Amino acid sequence: MSQTILIEPKKELCDLYKINLTSYTGTDVIERNNSKETIELLKILPEIDLIICRSEIAGEKTANEVYQYLADSNLDVPMIILGETLRIQDKVLSLNDPFTWEDLVANARNLLGVSDNPLKADKKPEYFPVAAQFFLDIDHTPCDVYIRIKKSNSEFKYVKRLHEQDSFTREDIKRYISQGLKSFYIPRDYQQYFVTFVTNSMVKKLEEDLDFEERLAANSNAYTIIREHIQKIGFSHEINELAEANINSMISSIQETPQLAKLLKVIVNSKISYAYQKAHIICVLGNFILSKQSWFEDRHLQMFTHLSFFADITLKNNKQMKINSISELDHSDLTPKEKLEVFNHPLEASEVLKNYSKNSEYLELIVKQHQGTPDGMGLDSNPEAEIHPLARVFMVADAFVKLMLDPSGPLKKKEILNALYSQFSQNSFQKVIKVLEQKIE
Repeated sequence: MSQTILIEPKKELCDLYKINLTSYTGTDVIERNNSKETIELLKILPEIDLIICRSEIAGEKTANEVYQYLADSNLDVPMIILGETLRIQDKVLSLNDPFTWEDLVANARNLLGVSDNPLKADKKPEYFPVAAQFFLDIDHTPCDVYIRIKKSNSEFKYVKRLHEQDSFTREDIKRYISQGLKSFYIPRDYQQYFVTFVTNSMVKKLEEDLDFEERLAANSNAYTIIREHIQKIGFSHEINELAEANINSMISSIQETPQLAKLLKVIVNSKISYAYQKAHIICVLGNFILSKQSWFEDRHLQMFTHLSFFADITLKNNKQMKINSISELDHSDLTPKEKLEVFNHPLEASEVLKNYSKNSEYLELIVKQHQGTPDGMGLDSNPEAEIHPLARVFMVADAFVKLMLDPSGPLKKKEILNALYSQFSQNSFQKVIKVLEQKIE
């Protein structure tokens, strides 16, 4: 599904545009109030497909400011400006008053690649975007693949770049990415076929004998596909298989993990997602802590890896994943909806797992408790209720990694440990931190 940012201050118009854009283009409309909120969203969600923006709001040159951010950030996101804006009118599509919602929908359909009749019931785009990074782990495709080129301020054309069954290399794809390409496009009729092909290819690759850095990159790419698919659609047969292969590959890489200092260097220098960085390091630290427990068994490695893998599976962006306490959540600049998603994400993740082929009540329990609350709602560093030992270990490792990956956080690991001792005052947590201290000294 495409995503569109809508900046329209008049609620009646905003509601009118939103319902018709959703109905006739199938796009997911995200409302924002001004340029600042829009720019903050683009920093964490640069793959937006369209921005519809009132030219000025309360004296602010809203359209100009958003356009300037896109230009400075080298983001090729089409804009529809509602109202006149002289400085950029030749660079974007402007709808000068008066215009109708039908005019807006017709132009949005063109820019989103939806078929030509603006009020046609079929609202699926003719081409489906696939992030370029997903082509790094395959060497051919089962269908023709296109790139999108801007013909005008109101229209794109799609040009074939990869032919069905043509072979290509990882370096070929990297060249496209280095030139600024973020997504390839495939015909919509091949969407499910292509997803199945990619997931099967990635499962096969994850089962190969890879060196540490190759496995790290393959794990990260697979993890991104799984997260996006689960958030949009949920589990499918293919995603169940890919998730299991990804987790098994993650366990292999944990068992082969170099010393922590080397691991961090590799991760910092690797172009992998923050989400996978966090999950991988949590798993490394957590399994070290567990290995020092008298009750540790091999099955705990499997269970803790699943916990690390699925804990943040429903969170949409990095800002949400970086929240480390209820106080941070309250004072963050996340939207009310985003805050609620963080607050409830342990419960939501446990609900998602009900459709996972390898699910169990045990896994659901520790995923639900991984932020310190028995019911999966909220964040509690010192829970009064009894929390499962694996969830306690996760909470400490999770807090450590969030501070370690924060550029503005403590620089020395000893300082991070001191912060953890202050954050988690209960004796059961303090014992976990003492064990972690052995790993990083």
